[in-house]
Amino acid sequence: MPRDVPGRESPWWILLAPRRRSSPWIGQLIAVGLAAISAGIWFFLHRFLPGAPFNTFFPFIIVAAALGGRSAGFALMAWGVLFAIGVWLSIRPVSIWGGVIASVVFVGLGSLTIAIVHALQSLVAALERAEGQADVMAREMRHRVGNLMQLVQAIAQMTARSSTDLAHFMPRFEGRLRALAEAHQVSAGDRQLSGDLETLLRLLLCAYDPERLQISGPKVMLDADVAPRLALVIHELATNAAKYGALSVTTGIVKIDWQQTKDMLELLWREQGGPPVSAPGRTGFGSRLIAATVATGQGTAEFDYAETGLLCRLQLSLRKTA
Repeated sequence: MPRDVPGRESPWWILLAPRRRSSPWIGQLIAVGLAAISAGIWFFLHRFLPGAPFNTFFPFIIVAAALGGRSAGFALMAWGVLFAIGVWLSIRPVSIWGGVIASVVFVGLGSLTIAIVHALQSLVAALERAEGQADVMAREMRHRVGNLMQLVQAIAQMTARSSTDLAHFMPRFEGRLRALAEAHQVSAGDRQLSGDLETLLRLLLCAYDPERLQISGPKVMLDADVAPRLALVIHELATNAAKYGALSVTTGIVKIDWQQTKDMLELLWREQGGPPVSAPGRTGFGSRLIAATVATGQGTAEFDYAETGLLCRLQLSLRKTA
């Protein structure tokens, strides 16, 4: 919070918003104590103070309202009126109408003072909440940018290791970056998009024939950490399917379905109708990227190279990480 930042001086009016609200009983004790102080000041200075007896109560109404809340401010006003009545009856007599008019003016100005103090307290509290939210957003942005830079670096390194030359490297690298950027647009809450899983899948697979894509599952919202990871995985699976799998032939289809169990998402990618599939002799770049991507989000990836088509089972944690 702003008051806790070292080396940063807070304005005096920040004290009008105490860290903790006083209980009603504490507020009443504050009112009684301030009433006693106000009365004592009046008795000490009454020979030199013209006007109504509750003049000395005015400054302390601000203190009472600031420290004890509105109830303490109104209680102090009540004590001021009672004190004035006692003074008028015993020490400084006034006419009834004079006392009534003076009391009405005192209550009106005192109520206005309490209202101003309460408005200032609400404003200060709102400013502190806004600055706190801005600080949280700044930390989240730094965290997200750091993760994004590490992810881009990892993509570049792994793509370079599996590419024979620049002409082979650039299209694959650019495609993965586009998938990452599109996923961030979805997860950032664009007006025309959302972090919905189905929306993300259809966005990432929009280059393929929609009649060859069977996408089904319950509504699942993805945060800004899960969406980029899943986007990279889907991009790798779609690229492989378009080059070697079900999407490389006109008869092939891809089925994508998922289910959510508590804070875990299980997604199945099934290819059917494509060329015969066999297990690779060694783990390829795409498989390593998929496994590494889901692992960073506390997830797993399993591959089943059935002859009828690839089956990939993904499990991703939807629990937000610090």
